[in-house]
Amino acid sequence: MAPWLPATEFGPAAVEAGDCDRCGTAPRLLPLCGPVAWQAVCRDCGLDLGDDGWCAGHEADGAGAREWAAALPDDWPQTVLLWWLATGELRAVDLLPRQRTALPAAVADTFR
Repeated sequence: MAPWLPATEFGPAAVEAGDCDRCGTAPRLLPLCGPVAWQAVCRDCGLDLGDDGWCAGHEADGAGAREWAAALPDDWPQTVLLWWLATGELRAVDLLPRQRTALPAAVADTFR
């Protein structure tokens, strides 16, 4: 389905389930180690931060993470939420209304 899901260096399996620490509107994917206060961010925030999200010793790791994130399919937020639900990282009762509407209708309807 999505071979990028179980990656352990970055992706939903590499971070604690939840929204991006920076924007709070998309699932987090990229763990950070830079001089910023955020622990993990979504694809768009990771791309926007550039090297600033990673410390000087991990700039190459950050570049790899951003390259990986830039290649994600457009439906990555839905897929991440489904992954966390399927793996038990996130429970249906924990979903915010905004997150429920981001899911495919057939899935969201099961949580009503």
